[in-house]
Amino acid sequence: MEINLKITKESFEQAVPVAREPKGNIFAKLEERINACIEDIADDRLGDVGIAECNAHEDGKLAKTVLSLASVDVFLHQMRDLDLVLTASGFGVVSTQNTAPASKMRVDALDGEMRVELLRLNDELSELCFKLEGWYQQGLVVIESLFCFFKLMKPFGGFQSPLAKDWQDAQAVILSTDRWLREKISDEYMNELIEQMATNSLTAPNRGIVHQIRRIIGVAMQGNNQAVTEYYRRLMNTLEADTETFSTYAGSLAYETNHFKPYENTEDSGAFHFVG
Repeated sequence: MEINLKITKESFEQAVPVAREPKGNIFAKLEERINACIEDIADDRLGDVGIAECNAHEDGKLAKTVLSLASVDVFLHQMRDLDLVLTASGFGVVSTQNTAPASKMRVDALDGEMRVELLRLNDELSELCFKLEGWYQQGLVVIESLFCFFKLMKPFGGFQSPLAKDWQDAQAVILSTDRWLREKISDEYMNELIEQMATNSLTAPNRGIVHQIRRIIGVAMQGNNQAVTEYYRRLMNTLEADTETFSTYAGSLAYETNHFKPYENTEDSGAFHFVG
């Protein structure tokens, strides 16, 4: 299925206010790339379900988010090649006597802002897709853990103003902690939690478990092993206290492993061996 969305100057400048200029030179240079990026987002993130939603509601929230995401993405990766100059309203690409070349410091600052905005829009796109019935199979391609949102860095990771580099640097810890937790609570149960999250259908008990798991990943990112141990103990106590509610975990090999009892060599056993 093809997506019908096309970027306009108005939509581009709403997404990237610093690129607003009367002549539209920046938009003209980026329009083709932005439309190509929209198609990539449709293929990689939206799938047929998301594309159908955008085509049916071109003024809807999902469509607007796709346009903004594509605009910011392309501007971010092309802006250093645009020969940006400072203007009264922001940046431009045509130098006149009333403009000055944009300093590297200003461009670097803009780069940082755009990278954070790109991550924010990625979060927004995922949350909107989670609400679409039938989208989850597409989500399997892009969702790697319960800690899949940049916005979680502040409440769980301890970052007051997280940067894109903070998010990038945290990926290894996020994935390794997710893998460790899967060994403890099972792939089956972790996948159940991710599916419920990605279909906007988390039960109240599982919502609490997701919170606890995100808290474990967050303190792991901070290198606080003592807190990891304590929050993991609380997580397991919650699961073990109600195996009927958390039946997927209780029926898993991970549960059996956690409750493994070594063979006891007793006199009643046919394999009893006297050690003297």
